[in-house]
Amino acid sequence: MTRKEKLLKALDFSGKSLTAPMRLVGTRYYTGTSFFASAQGITNDGTYYYCTGTIVPLKFNGLSKIDMQTGEVVMKKENYLPPELARQGFHHYGGCTYFENKLYVAIEDKDSAHPCIGVFSAETLEFTGQYQILGPEIQPNGNLPWCAADKENRLLYTGYFNHCDHINVFHIDTLEFIRHIPISRVVEHTQGAEMWNGLIYISCHDTWPKKHIFSIDPATGETELIMERDAGKNLVESEGITICPQSDGSFFHQLDVIYPFTLAIRRYTAPPGVEV
Repeated sequence: MTRKEKLLKALDFSGKSLTAPMRLVGTRYYTGTSFFASAQGITNDGTYYYCTGTIVPLKFNGLSKIDMQTGEVVMKKENYLPPELARQGFHHYGGCTYFENKLYVAIEDKDSAHPCIGVFSAETLEFTGQYQILGPEIQPNGNLPWCAADKENRLLYTGYFNHCDHINVFHIDTLEFIRHIPISRVVEHTQGAEMWNGLIYISCHDTWPKKHIFSIDPATGETELIMERDAGKNLVESEGITICPQSDGSFFHQLDVIYPFTLAIRRYTAPPGVEV
């Protein structure tokens, strides 16, 4: 651990798991432009994290690629918003998910009128040119905090930030809308999601100082509280989440923003009974 990481750890009182026997395995910290380009969404391909970042007051958008083992930022695209999207008022990267060497990114517009799903290359972080605008009948209020890939069934799921009482299903190849799925309980302030073994796991910035992770079964809509975390004394915003079992026992990889300008990637063990 570097001197800066030791200092950040000493100042960080956040992240403890309050749900036994799940525990916090470790935390990595990022500042500067690595923070700017990584402070919204997170996903992975087993080797790299892929992150999105947006700082609206600074009119900044970026993407980053991080080695999961070393924590090194191996690629960044700073102040990067494809002109084709910028011309239509899009300005905010949200959550992201990985599928077949592509990144599917939730993107919102300035007027909160028509969010879209944009597709980027995982290899280069470049925009592929593919995107799908979601009308109000699909995603009302211009709100699109996350998307999650169902790799087995070639589907993509999205949800809502406030009062999420159903999720939406799309074909991942065409981004064509399929249907809505009601869920069994309302979840609030959803920020990021990833799918594992048939369940969608959603990170929520819902209460303070405690934050929560829920699971949703898209086959039934059954929604359960999986984990409660202590966000500590600092001003912390829960952001994206991704899943990848590691040799240190970690399973959930959670993005937390520690204001004003520090990013934490926290690693937690799996819920009891989950096959890893």
